Amino acid sequence: MTDAIEDTGTVPGRGQYTEAARARRLDWLRGRTGLDLDQLARTRLKAPTLVGNIENFVGSVEVPVGLAGPLLFTGDAARGSIVAPLATSEGALVASATRGARALSASGGVTTQVLAQRMTRAPAFEFADIAAARRFTGWLYEQRERLEEQVRLVSRHTRLVRIDPYQIGRHLHVRFGFETADAAGQNMTTAATWQICRWLTDTLAGEDRLRPRRMLLEGNLSGDKKVAHGAIMEGRGTRVTAECRLPRDVVAAVLKTTPEAMVSSHLTTVMGAQQAGMTGYGVNAANVVAALFVATGQDVACVHESGVSVFALEQDGDDLIASIVLPSLVVGTVGGGTALPQQRELLTALGCAGAGGAGRFAEIVAGFALALDVSTMAAVVSGQFAEAHQRLGRARRVDFLQAGDLNPGLLQPVLAQGLRDPRLHVTRVRQGPQLHGDGISSELGAYAERRKLTGLHPLTVTMTPGGGTPATIDLVAKVKPRGEDIIAGVAKVVSLCGPEVAQAWDRWGTDTEFTAAHRRELAVYRRQEQPLTDLLPRCYGLLEDDEREAYVILMERLHHDDKPWTRPRITTVLRAIARVHGHWLGREDDLLAAGWLHRVAEPGHLAKSRELWEALVRHAASEDPGPPLDAAQADTLLGIIDEADHWTRELDALPRTLIHHDLNPRNIAVQDGRVTAYDWELATVGLPQRDVVELLAFTLPPDARAADVDALIAAHARAVAEVSAEAAALVAGGDWRRGYRLALREFLMTRLALYAAGHTQREFGFLPRLVRTAFRLWELEGLRSE
Repeated sequence: MTDAIEDTGTVPGRGQYTEAARARRLDWLRGRTGLDLDQLARTRLKAPTLVGNIENFVGSVEVPVGLAGPLLFTGDAARGSIVAPLATSEGALVASATRGARALSASGGVTTQVLAQRMTRAPAFEFADIAAARRFTGWLYEQRERLEEQVRLVSRHTRLVRIDPYQIGRHLHVRFGFETADAAGQNMTTAATWQICRWLTDTLAGEDRLRPRRMLLEGNLSGDKKVAHGAIMEGRGTRVTAECRLPRDVVAAVLKTTPEAMVSSHLTTVMGAQQAGMTGYGVNAANVVAALFVATGQDVACVHESGVSVFALEQDGDDLIASIVLPSLVVGTVGGGTALPQQRELLTALGCAGAGGAGRFAEIVAGFALALDVSTMAAVVSGQFAEAHQRLGRARRVDFLQAGDLNPGLLQPVLAQGLRDPRLHVTRVRQGPQLHGDGISSELGAYAERRKLTGLHPLTVTMTPGGGTPATIDLVAKVKPRGEDIIAGVAKVVSLCGPEVAQAWDRWGTDTEFTAAHRRELAVYRRQEQPLTDLLPRCYGLLEDDEREAYVILMERLHHDDKPWTRPRITTVLRAIARVHGHWLGREDDLLAAGWLHRVAEPGHLAKSRELWEALVRHAASEDPGPPLDAAQADTLLGIIDEADHWTRELDALPRTLIHHDLNPRNIAVQDGRVTAYDWELATVGLPQRDVVELLAFTLPPDARAADVDALIAAHARAVAEVSAEAAALVAGGDWRRGYRLALREFLMTRLALYAAGHTQREFGFLPRLVRTAFRLWELEGLRSE
């Protein structure tokens, strides 16, 4: 048991760098706040190693580190392809810097150069009168060699390179400039300046006509940790510049704009900066400066002065020339926080740790600052920066569901209703870690609205049924984002794909398959038709609370067997989903009249929204490097879209049914012969072959054989026909294979195009294989028709 700590108003253990002292401080803080502080107590840092870095050490905080780049450098010290670790919690910063890096790299790289390096300290002296201050100034100039000797007494790495006196009446400020090698130099120059001032005091002790009355080690003229015009003009820290020449085609393909638009908008923003009285001119270089400072152990307080920049754009023929200068970048690769373990590791990864690394590090900061400014300016120019339509406004305050709300009080009425046991009593809910891979839809919803809980959350629930004995069950709480949140999340992603895609999404995105997705899945779990309930995970209860925007499914915790997708395994899944298809085949009017699907596209919608699908395909084929669609594949998709007016009429005329509409291995569990399909938020009315197409595209190899495809399509058709005489008649009376070909067209035009465009901003590991297999299925249909 820890002894009680008396609150004396003073942090305990002052000056002590031990784990015991840290524990005492934690207990003291717990007593003052009433909090357990368990998270703060966890740290990898060891107190004895932090002498000189921190006082009253109590814990540490984690900042996420993302990798931006790679960016090709052709600088003096920074050369080759470099990836930058950015420590930040600001979404889209890493993505934007990476896009800028891609543009600069595709243009031949960024040229960087350190122009100067010096650190300043400016002591202030008060004299008896103006004449004395003037005499001292003349005398000081004559002491240059002796001042340099004093500096060498303090540090062999520091060199006095400049003395600049500034007299104001009887007051004299002297700005000493030092070169400090690979250290940022604030402490080093403070020590050197203090040594100079001591020498001056001793030397002039008997010189009444020269001796100052009073002295301050820093008179605030150096601009330390403050934005100052003097630092911009004369330099403080490292003065470093970066430049790149971007060809028109790169500006168009990567930045989604033109050189003319960039230069014109740049001129407008420069005028705005002048009106605002901005020091320097930049877009957001401070973002890169701060993120790299935190990641590598720089003095974060210096971000204020280090983030000042002058960013310029000009047009030279068809090329856009972008440049930036950081006049007062205070960085070092030895000393201070650069010795901390994680920060040292990242500095080493950059090739900058230790002596000789400061110049390279400064060039890396400048190169990535230029990349970010170019990307951000392009986003402003092309409208990608605007997010008003992506952040959903609400006219009222919403008490969003949080992780702590998954407790007995919330779950008891939900489970009591779901299990039809009004006397059920929940005694305990234990939460496990949130499951990874909780779905692209949930991820998109969280991207748009981060304030509320979404995703898959495993729970172990202990409850007592009415009149029964206590039991413990493992559940998963699937907490769904609203369809509106998903649409807004997609809008944020496509805004990075350029104005053509963003504008097309603005026109058509609100009428996509994601509309009302949260209500749709809950409605599926309320259905009682056995073909559907046999395929669903067991549902223990549903929560639908519009006031809190809380939509929760309490479902069994499923386990995948992770076996390969062989033809018999695929057949098993197709036969399982076929029972749902056969049950509603030809009864689409009944489905639509019931209203529980909430949203089904009207006939002809695909053809009407062709602008969106064309924009997605063109973007996916033009992205560099490594577009997810090659030119031939893009031409095929554009051809399918171009003919949509014709083939979608035929598609809408064929018998339709309830389809899962997202039937791929991510949403299927197969265990002991039981097939379970979940994630029904995209369920709709469509051709039953649509689910077949998606499953085959995700599970068959890219060199799929025609015989395997034929057999699987036939197995599905037979299973549908076995459901009822009505289903059998519809299967026999139509061209089932023609329906498969139409469903394949729809899948290629919509889902594959959306995946491909999204892949340019968020890597989908499954996409390369999916593209190859999907086009193999298309190729086989072409061969079949010959």
